[in-house]
Amino acid sequence: MQTRMSLAALAVVSIVVACGESPRGSVQSDAPVAPSFALNAPSTFSTKCSFTTASQLANSYFTNNDTVRVVRALIASMKTAGAGTTTAANLGFDVLGHVSANVSADPDVATGSTFVNEIIKCMFTNSSAWPASYTAPSPGPEDFTVALDATQNGAFGVRGGPADPTDAIVARLDAYSGVGPPTGFSWASILAGNTVPRVLLYGRPSTAQPGVDPNTFYNWRAVARNTTFSPAVIVGLCIDPNTNDFGNDKAVVRKQDQVGVSFLPFADATFLIPGSNCTGSVTSLQGPMGMLAQGLFTFGTTLLGPKPLAASSLMNPGGLAGSTGGIHTDYGPDFVDSVFLSFVTQPHDAKACTAPVGSGCSGNQTISPVTVLATWKGFPVGGVRITVVPVNNNGTPAEMRGDSTLVTGEDGTVTYTNLGLTKPGGYALLTNAELVEQRSSQIVIPHVTSIKFNVRP
Repeated sequence: MQTRMSLAALAVVSIVVACGESPRGSVQSDAPVAPSFALNAPSTFSTKCSFTTASQLANSYFTNNDTVRVVRALIASMKTAGAGTTTAANLGFDVLGHVSANVSADPDVATGSTFVNEIIKCMFTNSSAWPASYTAPSPGPEDFTVALDATQNGAFGVRGGPADPTDAIVARLDAYSGVGPPTGFSWASILAGNTVPRVLLYGRPSTAQPGVDPNTFYNWRAVARNTTFSPAVIVGLCIDPNTNDFGNDKAVVRKQDQVGVSFLPFADATFLIPGSNCTGSVTSLQGPMGMLAQGLFTFGTTLLGPKPLAASSLMNPGGLAGSTGGIHTDYGPDFVDSVFLSFVTQPHDAKACTAPVGSGCSGNQTISPVTVLATWKGFPVGGVRITVVPVNNNGTPAEMRGDSTLVTGEDGTVTYTNLGLTKPGGYALLTNAELVEQRSSQIVIPHVTSIKFNVRP
């Protein structure tokens, strides 16, 4: 196993800071707003593909004549296949791979950005695959200039194809942030569920806005925009997961976009090792939750008291990181002091379940659906394992049927779909919860109970 420096690891999602900028670390507000990479485009912006324009731009952008010939041949093959076809999309990724491989040799980033936009329009005709700027209220091309500028801390890479690189994609100058598959998986395996199992990942330091500090957050985007990753891809930061200015071992990755804020499930980012293959130590202020009292809910751990977050296994040797099913927003370090649960959908009355042990209940024998939400400061928390157990019924025990233990996703929710009880009576559901991966033992989750419901013979 590769030896890591003390607590060396990375934190999921943050903004890359170019050399010479101030140290990363700042208090952030909670208001979610996400920046746009869209260029200030004229109102005549069109999403229509032009292979002729793409070929002309290739000739202007690439400085190596052999590369020009290869790329123009690929564009000609895209035209033969037809814009928006699977073949055109796959060939387009080949073109973007040549762009990635030649960033240092092709300094005209403005032409490069225009070229990449033209290729994307010919790869996809589905608006959900395009960059969000194409369909914004004031539509325009995506701005790839930072991603393509060898002198700036952007990122641009294609992954998933047989000839594509297999390593993580990291910020160019200091590797402060990166994106890679989880341990034991390849890009090809986590992209297999997509029609074209390849992806362009590009990034740049985040833009200052409420809730996002450009010293600690990094903005990652994907083409196709609707690309999914299964299992979830890892977004990491070059921040020690246990010793930092974001609550130390209470630190997690915060995701923020136009929809809102969420805390990603903690993960191990083995491809970023602070002090070894990346830089960006945090030395200033704590994260947005850092000034809150840290002893909240640390009294007792009895059944009805708050339960400390515990690990189901020892923490991995990597650093702070988070896992996500899609890439399209800002990511940075933050801190979770407690996790609070609430029943969003309450259990309802049902008949006694006659299903055998190991099976779920259905029809009029299930109390489901039951949905529980995990939050901190009102924002969803992923990676929380929640078990519901029946209580009350005058102390008479009953057996639960169905899947009663689930783990929250990025939206912070779990929904139990097949719960039932084997004995008549009046009940409520009680929660027991823990983090899937270990963070601070001081992070606690108070138990909550549902409303009462009845199980009839």
